[in-house]
Amino acid sequence: MNLRHFIFISILTIVMFATPASAIVVSPPSEARSEFMSYYDQLSVNGKAMYDAMEGADAETTTITVDLPMELRVAEYDQKYAKAIMKKTFDAALTAMQLSSPLAYWGWDPSAVKWDMNTRMKGDIAVISSVTLQISLSIYREAGEFPGVKKMLDDLNDAVGIFKTNSTMIRDKVRDINNYLVDMVTYDPNCMTIDRSIYSHDAYGALVDPDHHAVCDGYAKAFLLLCQKEGIKCVVVLGTGLATYENHAWNYVKLDNNKWYAVDVTWNDRTNNAYFLLGGDEFFKTHQQGVFLESSIMPYTFFSPPLSRTSYDYDQEWHIKYAWLFAAGVGAALILILCRNKLSFIIHRRSK
Repeated sequence: MNLRHFIFISILTIVMFATPASAIVVSPPSEARSEFMSYYDQLSVNGKAMYDAMEGADAETTTITVDLPMELRVAEYDQKYAKAIMKKTFDAALTAMQLSSPLAYWGWDPSAVKWDMNTRMKGDIAVISSVTLQISLSIYREAGEFPGVKKMLDDLNDAVGIFKTNSTMIRDKVRDINNYLVDMVTYDPNCMTIDRSIYSHDAYGALVDPDHHAVCDGYAKAFLLLCQKEGIKCVVVLGTGLATYENHAWNYVKLDNNKWYAVDVTWNDRTNNAYFLLGGDEFFKTHQQGVFLESSIMPYTFFSPPLSRTSYDYDQEWHIKYAWLFAAGVGAALILILCRNKLSFIIHRRSK
């Protein structure tokens, strides 16, 4: 191999490997991956039965009896223990439904849903084989004109159908949903007074109520509904805003790179989208999963999706930031080709 060929091959080698090498240098450390189990899948079999019954209730249903797939049997004197188990099961089912199915009206006012065990005795053993769930819609009736649950559900479905996006990439669809809500919804200015909107904690307040007033969980549930419409994997997460240690809610979305990112539409509404598709390294500086109680944070009820460590733009756009390496390599190769005759002449003279 003569000197000319050696130089040419060396430059081509640099061009071929410069960009991949830069990726290795700047890419974040590998992240542990685990497949996310939906909130529903994290419930017990009895919790799933309660969830299914509440989510599937039609607009006229106010009382449901749920046969438990797994009977609970305890000694007669341990019925308080059985009730504690059932309460935990019911609370988890109701919370999972609230966070996963904003169209299920049983979750619109959790304080209005009551439950009771149906117990029969077999000797000194108490057998709990079913529970009865009841919902009261008095909060809506007392607020004035009550359109009825069916009308509210139809209006919410119609409001979801109004949203349109021409985007094809998941990231762009998520951006359009975020911006749509930021433009439409206003954080309820009366949320701390008796004049607060009764719908502000649900997607109905964000998308249907004429004032479009919502608080954080209303924003988050509306975001979830629009993501579900577009076939985007999304969850609502309950937690704490670390700036004020107040209860808060936001969303995680899964993009086409198979990673999850955080979107806080509520805070985006006042910060020019500073909380859009953030990774855990940045997001958890200001947010923490779990509910703040006095001086500590109660652990979150469910396992949530594992966030990407880095934010989406960093994950996706390193090749743009370091494209100059590739361009420099190509430029060097072009210069070599253009000057090959001159280089050949110089090399030939030196070889004599």
